[in-house]
Amino acid sequence: MPADWSRPVDVERLADAGECRENDLSLASLPRLAPDLALTDGTVHARIGFARERKQPVADIEVRARLPLRCQRCLQPVWLDVDQQSRVWLVTDLAKVDRDEMGLEPILAPEGHIALRDLIEEELLLAVPLVPRHEDESDCTTGSAESEEEEVVQRPFAGLGELLKRQ
Repeated sequence: MPADWSRPVDVERLADAGECRENDLSLASLPRLAPDLALTDGTVHARIGFARERKQPVADIEVRARLPLRCQRCLQPVWLDVDQQSRVWLVTDLAKVDRDEMGLEPILAPEGHIALRDLIEEELLLAVPLVPRHEDESDCTTGSAESEEEEVVQRPFAGLGELLKRQ
């Protein structure tokens, strides 16, 4: 098993051999997902099994993680447990793809190569809600009574009327 899941691997060779790869990846090592996380501490457990179906390379992807997303109400961490499995078709040319032919979602593997990290990250991105937030609004830290007392109402144009009268 390669230590670096960011390097492209030959999907044809892996499918022919029926290989299975398993690894724990740090959340910080996922460049498309990491900016959306409240914290990058933690890992995702990933398993990818390669096979052939109708002479085409396919991958069975399993991911398990606890993602610390940023609540869009209070901007504090909200945790999302991900336990997802999917099967994808690895194709070299999307223009020649007939989705009905395989019945699977095609994933582009340019020149027959793809980084395993990219497959894992794609699965995680699909699991993340468009607008992450605490299910119960009372879990948000901005709804506390203390913050309401400290809140100062600002009226940026309040003195504008007086200034206009002076002219």
